[in-house]
Amino acid sequence: MSQLPGAPLAHTYSSDSRDYRALAREVLADPGERRPGERYWSRHQKDIEAAGYMLRPRYREDRMFSWTRWGLPRSWFEDWQRDWLMSSVVLDATRILDGKQVILKRLADTLMPEEIDLTRLFSSEKYKLNHKNHCIPLIETKHLEELSSTLLVFPRMRPYNNPRFRTFGEFVAFATQIIEGLEFMHELHIAHRLVISDGNVVLDPSDMYPHSFHPVKMNRTKNFHWFAKSYTRTQRPPRYFLIDFGLSRYYDPARVPLDYAIRGGDKSVPEFRGLPAQCPPYNPFQTDIYYLGNMLRTDFVQKYYGFEWLEPLVADMCHEDPSMRPPIGVVASRFAEVSSALTTWKLRSRLVGRKDSFIFGPFRWIRHVYRTTGYLITCTPAVPMPHDEGQSRDNHTPDV
Repeated sequence: MSQLPGAPLAHTYSSDSRDYRALAREVLADPGERRPGERYWSRHQKDIEAAGYMLRPRYREDRMFSWTRWGLPRSWFEDWQRDWLMSSVVLDATRILDGKQVILKRLADTLMPEEIDLTRLFSSEKYKLNHKNHCIPLIETKHLEELSSTLLVFPRMRPYNNPRFRTFGEFVAFATQIIEGLEFMHELHIAHRLVISDGNVVLDPSDMYPHSFHPVKMNRTKNFHWFAKSYTRTQRPPRYFLIDFGLSRYYDPARVPLDYAIRGGDKSVPEFRGLPAQCPPYNPFQTDIYYLGNMLRTDFVQKYYGFEWLEPLVADMCHEDPSMRPPIGVVASRFAEVSSALTTWKLRSRLVGRKDSFIFGPFRWIRHVYRTTGYLITCTPAVPMPHDEGQSRDNHTPDV
């Protein structure tokens, strides 16, 4: 693992300098209108199959696309479904051995070796059973000589906020786990250093979606024929995970942790304001606290009614002065204190969005009362923690 760097880390995102019209012509020339990132996976589909993983039909070589045979709208077919943010780095796949749904992440041998080391560390025998460990579990790594790359294989996940949260209890379970996850990393003197948001926080859907779902249209089944049946977070409590450790670093506990700014998706970080040359070295652990607090603020406090009880803690986590932000251990204890003071009525209350339609509000309220009555009858906990963390899982009817 790397120590404190001695020079600014130049983190840049590559972009294609070719004319956009030329790229558009390439896409339209492809029978499936596959984008450049998609065509990369299609070219190397055989190599990935030899490694034990099968890509979706859309990415198989010499594919005869379904809509060309039937003459029906392309959007009706599974092999037309595409992720507009597709890159040549991450893609879903199926393990040939047992049909397990996975995510492949391709890392070039010359880039970000720390990510492989840290991901392996978090999934090692020493730490994988730690109840605070909410770093995404690694299934295996596959080195592909032909691609000069290593494939990291992870379980299939969903964004942490898909589907939407329904109750305050579901939020408490989520926030408890993510705070624990960041606390676990900081106890190992490792800073995450990336924005904590729906791009870097996921949930394990294996219990909520026992029959899986389509990786692009997540409300549909794998074969795209039907709507995917699911359970709520309260019925089948999921585990939440932090992902993407490409910029994470270990810092010597005997030295003051300082690093140089990495401008990511969150442009509001106070210590990153100004030109790069004007930004002094910063404490990455304090910035992690800001990232977490800002996610709680923007995704919950500002998005839903009823989070006044969380505002003081979030305000301290997002303090303009990084040195005034509480360390993650204090954040964990303060969150446990304020959340434990919430009544059962509050925990079972429905989250009402500030932008929710007033037309559908009464129907959502009726459905919420119906669900909550079932939870009370079956003694389902108001704070749905995963069953492997001490909570039993009841047998419920899927939430269609």
